[in-house]
Amino acid sequence: MSNRSFSRRWLLPAALMLLVPAATAAGQGTAPVSPSDPAYRDVDRLAQLGLLDSVILGQRPYSRRELSRIAIQARARLAGNSAPAARTTEAAAIVDRLAERFHADSAASSGTPVLELLDGASVIAISTDADRRAFAGTFPARLEATIDPLSTPRRLGFPAARGETGGLELAQRAELTPWLAVHARERFEFAAPRPAGGIESHAELLLGGLRARAGNVALAIGREQLAWAATDEEGLFLAADAPALDQVSLAADRPFILPGFLRALGPTQATLVLADLGPSIVRSHSRLLAYKVSVRPRSSLELGATFMNHFGGAGAPDASLGSRLIDFLPFVDIFRTHNYTDPTKPLDVESDKLLGVNARLRIARLDGLTLATQLLIDDFDVHRIPTLFGWDGAQTFSALLPSVGGTAFSLRVSAAHTGVRTYTHGQLSSGITTRGLLLGDELGPDAKAFGATVGWHGEQGARVELEGRTELYSRSDYVITDQLTKFTLHRLGTVTNELRDRAVASLEWPYAGGLTLIARAGAERIRNADFGAGRRHSYRLDVALRLDR
Repeated sequence: MSNRSFSRRWLLPAALMLLVPAATAAGQGTAPVSPSDPAYRDVDRLAQLGLLDSVILGQRPYSRRELSRIAIQARARLAGNSAPAARTTEAAAIVDRLAERFHADSAASSGTPVLELLDGASVIAISTDADRRAFAGTFPARLEATIDPLSTPRRLGFPAARGETGGLELAQRAELTPWLAVHARERFEFAAPRPAGGIESHAELLLGGLRARAGNVALAIGREQLAWAATDEEGLFLAADAPALDQVSLAADRPFILPGFLRALGPTQATLVLADLGPSIVRSHSRLLAYKVSVRPRSSLELGATFMNHFGGAGAPDASLGSRLIDFLPFVDIFRTHNYTDPTKPLDVESDKLLGVNARLRIARLDGLTLATQLLIDDFDVHRIPTLFGWDGAQTFSALLPSVGGTAFSLRVSAAHTGVRTYTHGQLSSGITTRGLLLGDELGPDAKAFGATVGWHGEQGARVELEGRTELYSRSDYVITDQLTKFTLHRLGTVTNELRDRAVASLEWPYAGGLTLIARAGAERIRNADFGAGRRHSYRLDVALRLDR
């Protein structure tokens, strides 16, 4: 193997699986299903068609048990009078596929241990001539992250190198008891990078960990992919295609109803995460504490609120326990006055706080038109409210018509804006990243994007999409004034913006037995490449044959 190898601390889940006796009984359903799994595209489609009224879409992953419940709920609505008038054949095929895969994972399973040494597999091939590039950042710091807009959605693990790549992914799962599961997913690859030539090989652990459930509370430890996005194209905090985190988390296994007058909030979901963001040049192995609460007060409306706190790492100043606890409570801490400029007085705490809300509304009488939006503000302070929708804030918006006039075609339009401070911080200059990848929207700071997607949805669950998108990246430098209170930003002159236009065609074609063919082809035109005067054209082709159990 090359310089990329498995981390020893993540070999334990795979080793534990080998100690469990094989079984063929019904599944337990405690193990999580990664948000990159094709099952989530099926769930999203059922939600678009109006078949899910008590499912929280903005917090993932789901357990196998929850996906079984979703299939049961959708089937019941299909059989009842609440079934949507259009696309029922397509919806029925999706429900059948989910039910077949997760039918044994309901709460009524027998409790017999299950071992799946081949819980899934993928054969992948990638060809691209796109170069990853760094974010510009501000102040004039540069984020420790790179992007490749053609890699959409991002795959788990290391980004594919410029050139040709082929590989194999394998997944394992052990349901030890009805409340305990261990799982892992690995990738083995061969690459021919350009222009270096030659063949490189590497292996990596994509996912792996332990998940224990007590009633409706689940504890997960390990490398997991989390997504806090209301749609499959957005996510300012943890994007729908966010990289996996080395984390410990507590979450509800499925939505719950709060007691008393809070019942009016409807199905509720909550997640608390503490993650190690891995090695970085500045503040290596910094920490991320994040929590999100989502509610569904109406079957057509989902609301969510998110808080993130980026702190610590190598070389970080000490902070008292009391200051740290206050720092983790945003609506207390934001009204405090911090010392940032007097070197004779220590900082009470050093951190980067992100706050935000999201909403998703489906309007049945308008053919299921679904509107979704998210708002984020980085390093929140009450003095910055006037610039919430400009330099200090980031916003996304999308509108989706799931079936144009009852046909097999759908239409989505979207827009996104990220502020100057988004994902950046003066001291924690690694930004909201892990292993060189952004956790949120890959627009990064100080950027805008507009896009439209036309989709075709076959009656047996096949999907074809054509997306067009344009993005504008800025590399202006800024200076901060009035640091004790408002942290006012001033632009230092202007620079050339980088403009990226791309078109991506994608295909997902499911077969019997859990097989799915996935193909994506994209082309991009870059104007003022790397903020200069040149132009560049890039392409990318991804093909995968995926098996999921």
